[in-house]
Amino acid sequence: MAMIPPSDAADFNFVLADALDIPVRVRSDGVLAKWDRRQAPKAAQPWPATGTLPTDGEYLATTTWRQLVTAATGAGRDLAPWLRRTPWLAVNELVARVAPLQAYLMLRDSAGPTGAAGRRLYVSAVYRHGTERSAHAAFGYHLGMTMAQWLSVGMAGLPATVHLEACGIPALADPKKKLPDLYGNHTGEGLPWLIEAKARKSLGKPDMSDGQRQLDQATAEISVPHRQVLSGTVLPHPDRWEEDHLVMMVHTALIDPTPGGGVHSLPDPPSSGGTPPLDESPDDLLSAARDQLLVFRALAFGAVQDLRVVPLADPAAEQGGAYKLGGALRPLERDVGTRVLREQMGNREMPYERLRRSQPTDVREFVVGRIPSIGLHLGLSRGLYAACARLHQAQVEVPAEEPLFPADRFLARRGEDDEREEVSREARRTFYEREDERLATARREMARAYANQEVPAEFLRGAPIEVDRLDASGGLLEARSAETYVAVEHTDPILAGRR
Repeated sequence: MAMIPPSDAADFNFVLADALDIPVRVRSDGVLAKWDRRQAPKAAQPWPATGTLPTDGEYLATTTWRQLVTAATGAGRDLAPWLRRTPWLAVNELVARVAPLQAYLMLRDSAGPTGAAGRRLYVSAVYRHGTERSAHAAFGYHLGMTMAQWLSVGMAGLPATVHLEACGIPALADPKKKLPDLYGNHTGEGLPWLIEAKARKSLGKPDMSDGQRQLDQATAEISVPHRQVLSGTVLPHPDRWEEDHLVMMVHTALIDPTPGGGVHSLPDPPSSGGTPPLDESPDDLLSAARDQLLVFRALAFGAVQDLRVVPLADPAAEQGGAYKLGGALRPLERDVGTRVLREQMGNREMPYERLRRSQPTDVREFVVGRIPSIGLHLGLSRGLYAACARLHQAQVEVPAEEPLFPADRFLARRGEDDEREEVSREARRTFYEREDERLATARREMARAYANQEVPAEFLRGAPIEVDRLDASGGLLEARSAETYVAVEHTDPILAGRR
């Protein structure tokens, strides 16, 4: 997330309340050696806003807690085959993805160069003293996926990622093969990315070598040019809880395979927020809706709080490409258009309904709700919300003959986790095949719903409350992309713990 204010905002003399720094080492020479803990804290070169991975070097990436939490909400397996029947559980999944970060991480002041946030992520006493090895291992997996998502989507310009098992290529979804975690399609590079995430205490060469083998196995299955990305998140050694903060090691390689066998194309992955008008690009709209379907189901069916409509300035009216960097979010403190809109509404210069009628192209409305327990506010533009509603309806119509909930008695008899995993992946494959038969019609209906913002009443659970007075001091730290909204509360454990 860029930390540079817009050129016409000279009065922005504050710093973002949730800004933080993460040291990142990027290498492409194939050397997987551990980053010397004595050198990692010295990284000072700012992360360049190039929209891709930078050249080899040691960088200090300044981001926000908002961006990290957003990465956490997107870092997980596709649950569409199951949540189409139990959509209210989308809230549970979001809580499961965010709560571990709030429980086990903390922000502490840490000296940095001019322009840096001066705060870094450490593990908390709850992680250090209140968890056992199995909990450390589970958190390591979740944190590694979150940080890989943050790096690739939030910082390196990748629009979005999906689990490799959902890519539609049987050779890359075989549970018997140890393959990388994620894939994405970098529109700027015009290349697919294969991404493997690792995280643990004192992460070093053995774990990174294991991740490289997983990437190489996937590379052997395809014959198209692509990029390998090996993302390693290093938690502190138990002897250095207080001294060491989180750092990342990223190893990358461009692969141009020789002609031969293997898969010759990869399907397009999601594009996260998309770039309007999505109704003119049905495939992009479908991808964006897939990426945000978990959020839609939480808002439409879950036990969310404070369901409302939040008006923001339309990003198309603002110059400078502020919303073009992949899945990066922009803090609303830096959104000049929304600031002006809120000043108009706050000063009662014009009632909101009248303003919306008089300036329809300058305002974009977002359906927003608060996810309970974690104090996270998530939202979608009305257009994308409407498209997600139609995609949800199409998925509900898919016959449920596949074993969505593999028989517990059957698995209890067989007993092994790998067998449970095999049954689960087979259910996914069956679902995706049957869903594909309905997508030609669904694409057209989604494009129409997006353009007309047609949200069926049953997906709004009554009319959300219009926000008729908005200001920046309402206890929220907000951010947005062209189609999505996120906000964290000042009482978030990570932020409140610094007081």
